[in-house]
Amino acid sequence: MDASRKSDVSEKGKYPGTLEELARQCWRHAVQERGVLEETAQAEQLYLRRFFEWFGPPDSPGRLFAAINADSIAACLSDYASGHGPGSRSNMQTAVRLFLRFAYFQGYLKADWSFLCPVPRLRRMGKVVRAIPPEYIERMVSQIDGDCATDLRDRALLALLGTYGVRGVQVRRLRLCDIDWGRNRIHFPATKGGRPIEQHLTVHAGNRLADYLHRGRPASSCLEVFVHLRAPFGPLTRPCELSKILRQRMKQAGITLPDGVSYGSHGFRHAFASRLCGRVPFKDIVDMLGHRDPSSTLIYGKVDIDALAKAALPWPGGAA
Repeated sequence: MDASRKSDVSEKGKYPGTLEELARQCWRHAVQERGVLEETAQAEQLYLRRFFEWFGPPDSPGRLFAAINADSIAACLSDYASGHGPGSRSNMQTAVRLFLRFAYFQGYLKADWSFLCPVPRLRRMGKVVRAIPPEYIERMVSQIDGDCATDLRDRALLALLGTYGVRGVQVRRLRLCDIDWGRNRIHFPATKGGRPIEQHLTVHAGNRLADYLHRGRPASSCLEVFVHLRAPFGPLTRPCELSKILRQRMKQAGITLPDGVSYGSHGFRHAFASRLCGRVPFKDIVDMLGHRDPSSTLIYGKVDIDALAKAALPWPGGAA
């Protein structure tokens, strides 16, 4: 067993030394015992850290587990629900439930409190997706008019999100070798059990990327295209890092999004799909979004108002 893995393993019932070690244990358990994808386990870590932060900050796992009881769990989930949408609430409830079950089986908790976290039920087609209005995207881009490294990077980020409608994680994981300048092609890795996406490298996106790579990206040994602009110039590994950039740009442009519109990269993805719906074949939209299951794309059909109007039956007794 290598040293890094050994440090993450502790005797049953014996707390790890730090909350970071506890989080790594939970991540390893998710991948090795529950068999989830590494990216899924990493996404759970965001909500796990928010759960930790609500209790403290407790400076040790021992104090954290001493503070966990039925009342504190209910209060935490209630507080979180008051400030977040249904998707984020669902993710938080799931992450906390899995963590409490993990902690019980590890012997960190004397009782299995996971039953206190309700199982969220989200109807797959129960809502209409809300996209960032196109004029808002144009306003965000127009406000980035400088030539500093930050402006060059953020212009390239917005160009990819607006042009290809890919997930934020696909932009964050984009590597230098994924851009084929000779063939004018760009390749985005598969995520969430979907398929990889390969698209034509448009002039607009290509120019933004070239400007950033030549004049804005610091020298870095990592292979990812987008990196932090302060040493040690590592990649954007966490979703909140990209979301923070987008929120800052929206604030700079004086944009307040309508209710229900994501302030993260998903708002751009919804805008992309909504723009295509009813204008290109459905199968092409499935491919461009990287969905493996076409039913995942069906929800965007709800935004095609013209097609839905043609499908509506006349109301009995109404005007012909």
